[in-house]
Parts: sequence; structure tokens; C-alpha cells
Amino acid sequence: MALAALVPVSAVAQDDERPMTIQFSRSFDRFVFIDEIGIQLSLAKLYESYLDIETYRLDSGDLLGLSLEGNITGTYRGLRVNSQGSVLLPQAGLLPVRGLLFSEAAERIAERLSEELPGTKISLFIDHPRAVKIHVVGNVPFSGPHLVLAQTRLDQAIFHSFFQPTPSDEEEEAAVMPVEDPLSPINMLANKYPDEFVASNQYALRNISVTRTDGTVLTADLIRYLRTGDNEANPVVNEGDIIHINRFHAYNPRISISGAVHRPLELEFRDDDTVDRLIRMAGGKTYDATVDQLRVVRRSDQGLQEIVLDDATAIAGYEVQPNDRLIIPFDRDKRATHNVQVYGEAQFTGRLPIKDGETSLFEVLQVTGGLTDQALPHAAYLLRTRPGQTEFGTRPAFSPTRLRRVSDQYEQGFEYLNLEALLISNRVYVDLTDEDQLRSVKLFDGDRLHIPKDDGTIFVFGQVNQPGYYNFEDGKSADAYIRQAGGLALSADEDRIFIVKAQTDAWFRPGDVRIEPGDLVFVDRVPFDELQAARAYDLQKRAQRNSNIQLIMTGLTTITSIITAYIAVTR
Repeated sequence: MALAALVPVSAVAQDDERPMTIQFSRSFDRFVFIDEIGIQLSLAKLYESYLDIETYRLDSGDLLGLSLEGNITGTYRGLRVNSQGSVLLPQAGLLPVRGLLFSEAAERIAERLSEELPGTKISLFIDHPRAVKIHVVGNVPFSGPHLVLAQTRLDQAIFHSFFQPTPSDEEEEAAVMPVEDPLSPINMLANKYPDEFVASNQYALRNISVTRTDGTVLTADLIRYLRTGDNEANPVVNEGDIIHINRFHAYNPRISISGAVHRPLELEFRDDDTVDRLIRMAGGKTYDATVDQLRVVRRSDQGLQEIVLDDATAIAGYEVQPNDRLIIPFDRDKRATHNVQVYGEAQFTGRLPIKDGETSLFEVLQVTGGLTDQALPHAAYLLRTRPGQTEFGTRPAFSPTRLRRVSDQYEQGFEYLNLEALLISNRVYVDLTDEDQLRSVKLFDGDRLHIPKDDGTIFVFGQVNQPGYYNFEDGKSADAYIRQAGGLALSADEDRIFIVKAQTDAWFRPGDVRIEPGDLVFVDRVPFDELQAARAYDLQKRAQRNSNIQLIMTGLTTITSIITAYIAVTR
């Protein structure tokens, strides 16, 4: 029988612009049946939201749809379950469906319609789940009745008891809330609890009571659900549920878990807490956690009491008590991720594992395959990324600023102190040819060993005519390298020639040390005064010269007077 033969049904219009009628239309060789009355009664919004069809039971307000395939192909949309719990099927009349599982209702509807539409496959679907009314009571900011979609879980059902949508400027001026549907899947997905709110322990979110209309009482654990996604702790709300939420007081029993877990927690205590459940809420154990070990510290009349559990059976059977403090111990050996880096002239460079503070530099060099032919072993150095760490323990860091308050230094002394602090290096100078030294140097996580390349040169600079790199020759003196660099410049100070060692940057007189590859030869200049001092010195010299001339003239005058007097007397 063709659907086009159905008689249109009309109803009283809600407004003048759009009368509610049952319409039939033919397009693309398919029939479409739309019940606008059912749609209007269900707020006329069709959503695609996840429902657990296996457990969903129909009730008043559900909006259904049918798909027909076979002798008659078409779609029925907007079939609403009325207040008596029945659905009006075209040509088949009313069919009670209240309380039926979705699969049961689909089977009954298919049986009823197959009598009128033989040879047609009939599929039932839900256009829109019904809204259910719940009551949220207790110490929440927004208590009272709430409308939520059927099969909504507790976390979404109570969200707007804590948080309300923010009105737009126009809505705020009109003193109304947003007009968009807060039950839409898009808005529901936005209902996320801020971590600060969850961690603040303002509300007893682990002991939320849900009282059903039949008197059954459930206890929900919202924190457990948010931390683990366990739906068992986040039940589906039903029509008429009364949800009671209290504030969490400072004297409420607590439970904590810390140590080798990803997220240490302090939580409200629940009677059904277990060690495994608490570990899962803390994000599980970390990689360096001990296997099957647990420490529990609690306060008793005798003081602090420690309980040590060291096997899986004892841990699984342990009954958690209010205010217990659970600690998962660390396995220090599993933290052996310490490493050093080797750069430069080794056969194999890169990161190498060590045991912090115990592995020696000698051991590391053994696994690098040795030095290359171009290595400069006496100029190698170890750079500490943890400069205060030594094989003898952690030493306090040097801070020249702290010394100011107890020092009677002059300002120049403080400037020199800061300069020396800047020159302090995190380097440990090592001679890779000295096995005793290599065995004595212990390595720490993050250390970096630099092995420079021996390019066979000496660098000559300062007051020489041609500064630069010159080929190293064993036994060659500093004077020879200076002559090779074009000799001394006019401003050179022959008494201030130094050898700077490549390994330590230490300064030596040429005759006190042997020159080696990579060393530096530095020629200092004759010191010169700054302008004002030079001018003052020149004026002093002129004044002294004039004083000397005046003294000579005075002396000559005195002598002349003496001679004149002597001549006069002798006559």
C-alpha cells in the first residue's frame, strides 16, 4: 500500500507563520513522513548524540524514526512517544512502548507494521532522546531542578549546579540567559570540569548520593570518574533522581597517595577505596616504582605507625583506613638513566650511560674506542653541568655577592672579586694520557667531555708584526716563534712575553714551561697612561724643569755675589 494514500492530519497552529500538519512528499522516488506535531512537542531539534542502545529504555518524550526498505521505501521522522507511553504509527495506530528496551520496541513496531507493509524491512532509530528532570540539592551554587537528556551521566547532569553559561552583552542587558540549547551535544561536550576546581576539594565529589524514585540510593565518585574514566563511578541519572552534594570540610576523612606515581593526590576518603583504585586515580605507577612494595603511614594513639607491605597479595588484601598515607617507594636502580656526552677526537662520540658519581672517566674512554690520531689529549677538559657536584658530595656554590656583607673591601676590591667569579669555570682539566688521573675523576649526569683536535699549530698574538697560527716544531722557543711572526712591534714589552697553555689557560714565562701544540704565545705592550694622567705628567715635567733652571740661576747669582764681595775685600 502506497504511503501517498494516507490522509493528511492537521492540528491547531501555534503561530500564524507555520501551521503544524502532517506532510507527505515524494522526492528521488522515496516517501518521507514527517510528524511536525511530534517535532514541535520535542522542541524540534534533531541531534546526533551517542546513546547506549543496548540499555536504552523508551519513555514519554522520546522522538523516534523509521526507515523502510523493500516494496515500499521511505522514512518516517518525528514519531513521538506520548505522555501515555505510546507511539502513533501511521496506518498501524497506537503502540505502547514505555519501559521497553530499544531492541524490544523495534521488534514490536516491526511486527505491527509488517502486517500493513508486507515485504518491507523496517528499522527503528532515535531522532532525539527525551529530557528527564532531576533535582540537585545540598551546598552547591545553583541547586534545584535541572533538565538533561535521557542517559546523561552524573558528571554532565550536575555540571550547571556549579557553572552557569555566561550571557552575551545583549542577554546581560536583558537579564536573560543564553537562548542556545544547553542540552545540545556540542554544549554538553564543552562542560568540562577545570582541574583547579577538582583539586580544590571544595565539594564532597567522591560521596555524591543519588536517590531514585523507588528509594534506591547510589553513591557516585565524580573524582574517580574524572581521573580514570570509570563509568561505574558516574551512573546514568533517571527521571526524578534527587542528587545530594555536600561541601568538603577540613575535618572530613582523607586519603593520600604519593611517591612513585604519576600524579600524587590527596582525596576525600571513601569506604570502598582500595590500593589498586587509588593507584589508578593517581595515573598509575611511574617507571621507577618498586615492584609490589607499599608503605602506609597512619597516626594512632601511640603516635605515627608505619606499615610495610612487600608482596602483591598483602597489598591487594590491605584495607585502606581513613587518613592513611600511601607511599609507593622508588626503585633507585631503575633511575639509572644518567649519561655523559663525549665530543671531539674519540673513535666513537655521543651519549654514554654512567652510574652517577661512580663511573670513572677511564671507564668511559674505554668504550669510546680510544682517541683518534688527531686528538690533543693534554688539552682535553670535562665540563660539569652540575658544577657543585663532586665525587665527595655536593659542595656549596661560590657566590661573591654573599661575601659583600661581611667584607671590608673597597669598591675596587669588589669589582675584582666579581671579575674573578666570572672567570671561574665549570671545567675540570684532565690529561687523557694520565691513567691515574682518569681513574680518579668520577662522572656525573650531564657531564660533557671535550677532546680537541691537534692541528699542529701555535698561535702567536699581541705586539708582534704578523700575529696568527704557525706550525708547531718540537723544541722551538718562544723567541723563534716571535721571529717567525715578524718580530716584536714597536710597542712590545720584551719583559712581558707569556706562554698560555692550551689545557688550563694558565700563563707562564717562556723559560718556565715547555711549548706544546695548541699553546699560545702572547707579547704584551708597554703600558700607556690615559690622556689626563699623561697631560698632568707632562706639566709636572715642565714645572720641574723650570724649577731646576730657576735654582741654577739663583745659584749663579749667589756665586757671583760671593766673588764680588771677595774681590772688594782683598783690594
